[in-house]
Amino acid sequence: MKKLYLWGGGKYLEAVYGAVNKEKCTILGVIDKDGSKHGRIVAGGIPVGPPDILFNVKYDYLLITAKNYKPILEDCKNFGIDGKKILIFWAGGQGLSGVIDENAKRVIELEEQLQVYQWKLNNMPYELGVEPGPEVKSSEELLHYIIEKKASLCRFGDGELEIMRGKERPWYQNADRGLSNRLQDIIRSDHANIAIAIANNFGSLDCYTEEAANAIRQYLYGGTRGQVMKFFDRGRFYYDAYVSRPYIIYRDKSHAKVIFDLFQKVWHNRKLLIVEGENTKTGVGNGLFQNAKRVRRVICPGVNAFSQYQRILNTVQNLAEKEELVIACLGPTATVLAYDLGMGGLQTLDVGQIDNEYEWYIRNVQERVEIPGKGVAELSWCHEPNGFIADDSYEGQVIGRIGAE
Repeated sequence: MKKLYLWGGGKYLEAVYGAVNKEKCTILGVIDKDGSKHGRIVAGGIPVGPPDILFNVKYDYLLITAKNYKPILEDCKNFGIDGKKILIFWAGGQGLSGVIDENAKRVIELEEQLQVYQWKLNNMPYELGVEPGPEVKSSEELLHYIIEKKASLCRFGDGELEIMRGKERPWYQNADRGLSNRLQDIIRSDHANIAIAIANNFGSLDCYTEEAANAIRQYLYGGTRGQVMKFFDRGRFYYDAYVSRPYIIYRDKSHAKVIFDLFQKVWHNRKLLIVEGENTKTGVGNGLFQNAKRVRRVICPGVNAFSQYQRILNTVQNLAEKEELVIACLGPTATVLAYDLGMGGLQTLDVGQIDNEYEWYIRNVQERVEIPGKGVAELSWCHEPNGFIADDSYEGQVIGRIGAE
């Protein structure tokens, strides 16, 4: 009997576990780099553990269950795992013979394909324009408007929309009823100095990579589209909330330069006050704000920041100077903060994960990767930073800290 470990406690674990040939293999355990999964009981009653348990056990193969297996291969290399022991379920290869029941694997692959076709078929009337969606103006139009009018920006992505529905989606913010009510009020607001942006998910998806388009189709499948569309006013237009995510999800990645150049025009020679989570470190080590006159920071809880909203709002109002531009990177809390500060006359931009996108852009990578010293919200194993950034100026920029309670 071959002794096997599975790496990856995510969505594909159960399917891969079921495809392992139990007559020829014994599954010793499941490992995952994501600490939030450790101790969880998964397939076959097996608990998930950390990768370092591999140092103390004997095994024949390590089977990677995730479809996005390249980061795991890099981790395996860093852990010194013998490449001959590594098998990748979704990449195929001769090494799977005898370990995987090929018929079971084929069924899983066909089920995956069928599911994708169902998402596409369901969404096609909207992608073709047969069924209308909300009018969404481009990221370029939005940034020109911000530059011209010195407007504030409130963004509504999937995370905000799910909280409005009373659902849990972003791991960094629970579905708070008070937050839901505020978001619903803001998306209905109409003020010349507040730009309201929604994720451009509701029409053609041709500009996105196939992976990104399918993720959008999956999200909108079933009753989700109908429920979130109720939040939109067909008699008005919105701007594109993906303005701060101009790189990874797009087929044409060269256009990101246009967007980042426009962002830098927004804060050219301006004093900035960055309000961000404790692991975000927006602009640190990458020159995103190199043309700003000055950068100061208020550090907030990285998880459930809205529980400290009044403290955050009061702190920023007390510390911000009259002509200072506030850059808010704080999940759904930033959407509310940008509205309240903007209505009070302090220009505020809710820019979400712009720093991660800019890091990937300057690295010219084609998929989301770990960023040393920074949290990466969209990679479950990188919520906490790995390593640190040598930047002496960062601590000197911090003028306020708001801890979780």
